Amino acid sequence: MRLTCPNCSARYEVADSMVPPEGRDVQCSNCSTTWFQPGRRIEARPTVTVTRSTPAAETEVAQPPPTAAEPERTPEAPSATPPAPELAGDQPRRRTLDPDLRSILEQEAEREARLRRAEADPVETQDEMSLGQEPEDAHRARRRAELDAARDAFDSDPAAEATTVSSARDLFPDIDEINSTLRDTGDRSGTEADASDIDTLDTIPRRRRGTRIGFLLVLAIAAGGAALYTNADTVARAVPALEPALSGYVMVVNGARFWLDDLAQGLAGATPEG
Repeated sequence: MRLTCPNCSARYEVADSMVPPEGRDVQCSNCSTTWFQPGRRIEARPTVTVTRSTPAAETEVAQPPPTAAEPERTPEAPSATPPAPELAGDQPRRRTLDPDLRSILEQEAEREARLRRAEADPVETQDEMSLGQEPEDAHRARRRAELDAARDAFDSDPAAEATTVSSARDLFPDIDEINSTLRDTGDRSGTEADASDIDTLDTIPRRRRGTRIGFLLVLAIAAGGAALYTNADTVARAVPALEPALSGYVMVVNGARFWLDDLAQGLAGATPEG
């Protein structure tokens, strides 16, 4: 027997034994519409006056069975609803649904409902997966490790810290021993004797540095003066305004040279022979 839903036109192929001759209520598993499906054979019965509250029910009972020329569709078992209350009068009594068949139809309806919910919200299909829980667990573990490390840093033993500081101090030599080895009062002046060893160590390099700078400065001045003396004529031609000053400078240098020459000859003549 082929059943057709009057709402969504879904078609179902069911066994003839599932719909008794007197008909029964069926439900569409696609749109959940319930209608009364008449049986394959309905015998002619005498007209009986029946008091009914809904005249539309009589029209549904008198509906002819669907034709067999309709196109077939994938058969799905319809869900059954509780039988309608019996009508007063001589209408035939409807047969109750078999419990096994009812269970099958209910399971089918449940499956269809789950599929519709899954299509409406695809995220629900991943409820059993723990993809979102793993990052959260890793974050909690990392946070717990940071808290433990901070707690250990604040709860450190002061005695252990003092031991660490003392061991670090032992790595460096004693300053008193260094002072005793560097102190030499015989080679120091009175001012240096009053100064600390650290000040003395700092003063010696500075003094040597000052002597070196002074010596280099004297050499630079002497070299500059000699270059200016030998190139006085060239500089005077290049800068005529400096000619009087350069002439005086050359005369002074010549006088110094003559004085040194006389002094050297005098010292050489005063030296006794053999």
